[in-house]
Amino acid sequence: VCAGTLNGLSVTGDPQHQHQTLHKMYNNCEIVMGNLEIVLIDHTQDLSFLQTIREVTGYILIAMNVFSSLPLQNLRVIRGTQFYEEKFALFVLLNYNPNTTHALRHLGLNQLTEILAGGVYIEKNAQLCHVETVEWRDIMRDPRLEPVVGDNGKACACAPCHESCGGHCWGPGPEDCQK
Repeated sequence: VCAGTLNGLSVTGDPQHQHQTLHKMYNNCEIVMGNLEIVLIDHTQDLSFLQTIREVTGYILIAMNVFSSLPLQNLRVIRGTQFYEEKFALFVLLNYNPNTTHALRHLGLNQLTEILAGGVYIEKNAQLCHVETVEWRDIMRDPRLEPVVGDNGKACACAPCHESCGGHCWGPGPEDCQK
């Protein structure tokens, strides 16, 4: 168990310092008590230490990063005890560099099956694929909330879901089918 953050889009120091802080906080962490905020991380940084995270009690903010994928493949639950912008448990925004090819291409949240409270906002990620193929309403527990997913994957050619996925997937392979 490790503590989360409540910084929003504000960061301290350069990208290297930001990465070191993330590594210190989340290395070998399985449950984040609070929010997981991943902001302004460069494409050269190794984020593999995030793969141990299985649960986040607050919200997840992924914004203004230029890495291609996020190693949160073991994340199962976002509890949503706190929200970003008062209503979102998962908020993914502007994860690309307009001057280079570096951009978030896959969320890879293959094990995510529950967002217990709060909504989903995923917009303006120029190369992000397979967010429109996820059935967000199956994951979100609040039926009154409408997932906000749009203006993603414009600068890339997204491969279709594997035929065994029935049109709902996190990526193009048979292992990427939404559970």
